[in-house]
Amino acid sequence: MKIEPLKSGCFKIWMTENDMQRWGLRFDDMSADHRATRTAVMRLLAIVKQRTDLHADGMTVEAVPVEGGCLLLFTPHGRRPLFRMPQPQIYALHTADDLLQLGEGLSADDALPAASLYSWGDEYRLILYAGVGGTRGSHLPLAECAEKVGEGTASAAFIEEHGQPITVGNALHRLCAARGSHPPVPPRPER
Repeated sequence: MKIEPLKSGCFKIWMTENDMQRWGLRFDDMSADHRATRTAVMRLLAIVKQRTDLHADGMTVEAVPVEGGCLLLFTPHGRRPLFRMPQPQIYALHTADDLLQLGEGLSADDALPAASLYSWGDEYRLILYAGVGGTRGSHLPLAECAEKVGEGTASAAFIEEHGQPITVGNALHRLCAARGSHPPVPPRPER
């Protein structure tokens, strides 16, 4: 799945057939009256709001079939929508101990930003959406346990497409919650 903001204030979401299946969608059944469609659209809108500063009074959603999936076009209503796309920051965490160290340095009292964690070969990649959901990332203990390896939406999209997702959107919250119990780190999927 790929989310792409447009200069007009609209945004597109490209979904593959696999994405649609994971979200419980079939193009033939998609309508405002279909419960799975409404649920998926609300969840997708929440993801977009997490990644952008979307301000709108309402939304029109159009679905267009494309080869291999579908395209969803979200058009905000009301006052001119304001988008500010934060530039995702990509961090490498080399071991499971690095993940645990990061979790130990987090505080549940802080507003943690949106972040996703992916298995990446023998390592992990953390995509931090700085400025989204709370802290801008400057107070996070990343310098002690992670190495910045990239930034920008293209880099994040590459990780999202080629990495194996461990937790999407709430990685820092999950690491913070796990810090006391030190649960086993999720196994890496075989490639």
